[in-house]
Amino acid sequence: MKKSIAAACLALVFAGSAGAAFGAGFTLTAKAGLFFPADKVFRDVYSGGPVFGVDIAIPIAGPVQIWAGADIFGKTGLLSVSEEETKVRITPLYAGLRAEFGKTGLRPYVGAAAAYFLFREENPLGTVSENGLGFLTQAGVLARLGGSLWLDIFAGYRVCTLRTDGDDPLEAKVGGLSAGLGLAYRF
Repeated sequence: MKKSIAAACLALVFAGSAGAAFGAGFTLTAKAGLFFPADKVFRDVYSGGPVFGVDIAIPIAGPVQIWAGADIFGKTGLLSVSEEETKVRITPLYAGLRAEFGKTGLRPYVGAAAAYFLFREENPLGTVSENGLGFLTQAGVLARLGGSLWLDIFAGYRVCTLRTDGDDPLEAKVGGLSAGLGLAYRF
């Protein structure tokens, strides 16, 4: 897991360097928000909670940008029948396109990306570690705070269903709404 997060961070650094090499400025954003799971079973066990992340946007043509990043959601809950402690960690690594509009101190944007979800759940029944492809979207507005510093206000939706292999396969729907704030720096 730590290797995957380190690889994602390294990819973001290289992407930012590539943008700078082509003469394009890029935006690096640290984000915090809340995740609201769409699946009732997931909500009953974990009820959503804080999510943290980082993303980068690199202009490629007009309002269109390459957009990539990673989020992490971790929560402790109670199993529905036995009420034993269970822990989950979901980390989507994503890359896609984003369009940013306007040239003023207030810039709305919308983005869509393919995502690779890393999922890990630990409880007395065992440990499940699955990965799978999904999709996420995000819309928001960047508001200039001063100089190169911007406030990012955003909301998004993610979709991913993970399935285990074996005789008794399990299914986890790890999608839902997210909303929050970010602090963006435009290079």
